[in-house]
Amino acid sequence: MARNRTIYDFSYKERRALRHKIYWIAGFICVLFAVVQILFSFLLFPVVVISDSMAPGAVPGSTVLVSPVVSYNRGDTVIVKPKVVEPLNFFQKALNEIAAFISFQQFRPFESRGEFSTTPSLRRVVGLPGDTVYMKDFILYIRPAGSSHFLTEFELSDKAYDVTVSNLPSVWDTSLGVAGVFPELTLDEDSYFLLSDSRTDSIDSRIWGPVPGKSIAGRVLFQYFPFSLFGPM
Repeated sequence: MARNRTIYDFSYKERRALRHKIYWIAGFICVLFAVVQILFSFLLFPVVVISDSMAPGAVPGSTVLVSPVVSYNRGDTVIVKPKVVEPLNFFQKALNEIAAFISFQQFRPFESRGEFSTTPSLRRVVGLPGDTVYMKDFILYIRPAGSSHFLTEFELSDKAYDVTVSNLPSVWDTSLGVAGVFPELTLDEDSYFLLSDSRTDSIDSRIWGPVPGKSIAGRVLFQYFPFSLFGPM
């Protein structure tokens, strides 16, 4: 049975135009991919939330946009660099970026999602350099440098946010585990006290200690996926 012939079977000019169109589309996709990668490397980059440490503000599966070129203020949500980085070879890095681009940042085949030590952490800036802080009932009290009295983290933050505390037994010792109480601590220069919004089941500066500025990869600007949660953070 003879197949149906098209104009491309008879016209060299049309075949050449089709090839040019294919090359143009392929070139456009490559340039778009390169522009997106440059944008993500130097101005903005997406991060997929994989835990509920910042609930209710950010939930697992949501995607946020992070800028590495902005300063950090009290109340900001930031990305903390992982303590241990597993090196990837060029082939693995390339496949990671291609898969992330195609899946709208939802999938990277060579990214470990279950280990805290190998993945960035989303945390909130609560204490700034020079602050003296202490915690009571999972709430941070802060005396900024030059001030004579303490205020709660909510009174000092320019951004409104909520924290969650799991229901604990009435006899629970809040100094155990991820502590809900600790004595006064003064932050050194370029040291930040970072806390999760989910206060009873997440690791943060109560375990790590104050975090140096060089360990912060960037500030979260927007949550853009799912679209129902779109908005600044």
